[in-house]
Amino acid sequence: MKIGHHFGVALLAALAGCVTPATPDPKEVAAAIQKSNAAADLLFQRLSGELASALTNGGPAAAVAICKNRAPAIAAEIETASGVDIERTALRVRSPANAPDDWEMATMRSFIARRDAGEEWAEMSATRIEGRELNWMRPIPLGGMCATCHGDPASFTQETRLALREAYPDDQATGFKPGELRGAFTARVQVP
Repeated sequence: MKIGHHFGVALLAALAGCVTPATPDPKEVAAAIQKSNAAADLLFQRLSGELASALTNGGPAAAVAICKNRAPAIAAEIETASGVDIERTALRVRSPANAPDDWEMATMRSFIARRDAGEEWAEMSATRIEGRELNWMRPIPLGGMCATCHGDPASFTQETRLALREAYPDDQATGFKPGELRGAFTARVQVP
């Protein structure tokens, strides 16, 4: 009986050390938001650099290959290094793998409404916490370089159209004008 009692006390003490508070500490949330921002900045910088090089050296078809193959690899490298699951999503996706969940969809619609009300894209972000996971988003407006493959399809070269059709048979991500919401960075990170 004594062995069972001591085992039970030890088990309860061990479990008590594993319990985390229900609401994350605001400082930890702020740190998780900062990590998410940094991961998105790094993804943007690395992907933009590779896209610019591909456009210069191989044209839009080469850029399509970068988006399809390198963007997920870069995001995975950043996640491994930072612990932030960073991705891109949109209301109209190029790849079904990037389809938004309900919260992401509602958040992007709110970004558009905020922009229509006069707020600048650079001032926007959104967060929610589910348990110990922070979900974070920041808008991606269409920039000039991205219009090459996401802008008006009538302006695409035949080579670009073919590359898009081959890489993304279900592509919905064209017809954007510079400055419109192209999509969003979306991140998930555990809050200690």
